[in-house]
Amino acid sequence: MPEVVITGLGVVSPLGHSVAELTRRFAAGERAASGTDGGVLIETIPLAAVPADRRARIGRLDRICRLFLAASFLAVDDAGLCITPDGAERVGLSFGSGLGCLLSDAEFYDKVLAQGAAAASPRVFASTVSSAAAGEVSIALGIHGPNATSHMGLAAGLGAIGYGCDLIQMGKADVVLAGGADANGPALVEALRDMRLLKDADAARPFRDLVPGVWPSEGAGVAVLESAEHARARGVRVWGRIASYAAGFEPTLTAPTPRRAGVVAALHRALAASGRAPDGIDTVVTSAHGTALDGVERASLDEVLGNAPQRRVLAPKQALGECFGASGALSLAIAAGLLANGDAEAALLSSLCYSGSIAAMVLERT
Repeated sequence: MPEVVITGLGVVSPLGHSVAELTRRFAAGERAASGTDGGVLIETIPLAAVPADRRARIGRLDRICRLFLAASFLAVDDAGLCITPDGAERVGLSFGSGLGCLLSDAEFYDKVLAQGAAAASPRVFASTVSSAAAGEVSIALGIHGPNATSHMGLAAGLGAIGYGCDLIQMGKADVVLAGGADANGPALVEALRDMRLLKDADAARPFRDLVPGVWPSEGAGVAVLESAEHARARGVRVWGRIASYAAGFEPTLTAPTPRRAGVVAALHRALAASGRAPDGIDTVVTSAHGTALDGVERASLDEVLGNAPQRRVLAPKQALGECFGASGALSLAIAAGLLANGDAEAALLSSLCYSGSIAAMVLERT
């Protein structure tokens, strides 16, 4: 199967809009700032990354579409990629979202409930499907290849990148834009508060807190994936090689006594497919966010890799908050930044969701 490499990364995060800034601020121990409602909102989405001749539709887009659009153009620019009509059918797109169109759904139905059917907005209705962002980005960039939006809950971002790898390795595409995003807003914060699942930053400490709930945040991360042969032909810089990807499912993660067999199996498959021994992994990037699920993840990683004291174990949600479908993609960006800085050789990324979905990936320096 063809090797898959990352040639571009687009980041929209609470700690910056580039891999370098995100990695630097994360390594320095910075944390995102919460708003007055307790959630994290990105102050300015970098839509200036979208060329002027492609901005005509931005005014009608909802927040998640804007996050995906900005991250995608940043990634394409970073990769030096030009999508031409002749090659557009060999370019695909794989996006993941945990919440999808939640905010647009809430906006649409709030107006209908308050004012009746006549208040239903055709503009908002167009964004009440989770694939709206994938469609908008494909239109803006002229992508005509495979187009998919996946839902794996909190594991959606890393899962979408894994599916992008599959598309290339199956020969369905030469280039795939792959990543995840989710948007925060009052509807989400209010729903979490009503369910008693809203936590502030001080109560969301990975591997330390066990209280259910999340510190809600938002963001987007998009990677340009290419076959190594295609990247060499273009003569472009490579962030890293995706050595392996595995997906799994563990239905007991919300049970009173969760088991970890499905998690361990997915991690084992990712490690075995990478061809690396456990001691060949120097960095682990987890999805821990300060709940009992952290213990399941840590125990699974220890079972697969052993508890090597020199291995770096990272929890990006400590700094970023719970970015839902964006979390795995932003974790990939941090891992790529560490590789680029010479601070890591091979990273194992782990992404879990209470729904049972599991994604695992090994990223290594080329």
